[in-house]
Amino acid sequence: MSAGYVLDDTVIHAYAFGDPNVSNLIAVLDSRDIRIAVPALALASSLVGLSDDQRAQVNGLVDNLDAIQIAALASTDDANELADVAASGSEVPDLPAAHTVAVARYLDWEIITIDRSRWTEIEQRLPFRVSIVEFTDD
Repeated sequence: MSAGYVLDDTVIHAYAFGDPNVSNLIAVLDSRDIRIAVPALALASSLVGLSDDQRAQVNGLVDNLDAIQIAALASTDDANELADVAASGSEVPDLPAAHTVAVARYLDWEIITIDRSRWTEIEQRLPFRVSIVEFTDD
């Protein structure tokens, strides 16, 4: 059983667009003191193209919920892990996804995504298994 979850950029992006189910998911995880990691590259990727108000909403969520921690690249070991994961992906690396995988492996947590299909090719190319949970309206 997971002691926490890693959110990918699709979840953060859905939150920015006011998805009530995603908002509820994050509120429930927080209320149950379940830890949430948001990889810095996934956060940055999710902020691309958002309005200032949407960015403020996302940043407020990350900054104000105790359960959420930004997972940064803080060492050469982190950079090496990211490079290894990115190298096992497609010709054009999906760095936000690679960072999400690296964080999930380090913490031994599951990844929550809104778009399971986004992970299909990535999973096939990885030399190890990663646990991904798709959050849907159902």
